[in-house]
Amino acid sequence: MKIINIGVADIRTEPRFESERDSQLIYGESVELIENIGEYSKIKSVDNVIGYVNSYLLSEYSARKYKLLSFYDAGNIKFPFGSLLSMEDVIKYKIPESLLIDIDNKDFSVVKLSHKFLGVPYLWGGTSDFGFDCSGFVQRLYRFTRIELPRNSDQQKNYTTTVNSFSEAIPGDLVFFKHHVALYIGKGEIIHANGHASSVSINNIFDKNEYSEKLNSIFQKIGRVK
Repeated sequence: MKIINIGVADIRTEPRFESERDSQLIYGESVELIENIGEYSKIKSVDNVIGYVNSYLLSEYSARKYKLLSFYDAGNIKFPFGSLLSMEDVIKYKIPESLLIDIDNKDFSVVKLSHKFLGVPYLWGGTSDFGFDCSGFVQRLYRFTRIELPRNSDQQKNYTTTVNSFSEAIPGDLVFFKHHVALYIGKGEIIHANGHASSVSINNIFDKNEYSEKLNSIFQKIGRVK
C-alpha cells in the first residue's frame, strides 16, 4: 500500500506523461502498488481504477486522522478539499484546526457541500477542486461523507437505485444523462461539472432553454445512492 504525497496526482492510461488522464488522486489517498517500472508505477485506486502514477508522487503508507474541509495553500504544497491528513501533516504544514474534520465524520450534506465548488473549472478526469469532471465531482462529494461511488457515470448509474420520477426525487439524488451525471438539488435544479459552462454550474432542467432541452433529450435515469 502506498499513499499520495502531492496535492493532486494524475492517473494515466499509459506510463508516460503524454497519455490520457483517466482519473486523479489527492493528497493522502491510498493506492495498491501493482508494479514499479521506474519513473511510473502501476497502481489500483480505492475505486478500482488501474493506471499509472509518477513514482515520486507515492510514499509509504501512514495512518490518516483528518480530512480537509477546504482548500489550503501551505506554500510548497497545495491541499485540495478532502485531502487526508496525518497528525504529522497538521503540525508540519501548520494547518488551521478550523479546516480539519475527523476522517470518520459522515455528518455532511452533499448538496450543501456542492455549492462550495461553483465555478471550479471542468477538467476531463478531474476529481479535485483544481478541476472536476462530472462523475469525479459527485464522487468527491459522496466520498467526503464516507460513501464510495464508482468512478465513471455509467458505473454510478448502475450502482444507484432507480427513482421513478422527478416528483419522487430528493436533493442528493443523481441525475443521469448519456455519458453525464449531475447532483439533484431540488425544484428541478441540478449542479454539475459540465463542458457547456466549462465549470461547475447550476441549471434548471425544466426551464426550456436550449441547454436544458438538450439535457432532457439525453436523460436516462434518476438514481439514489444506497
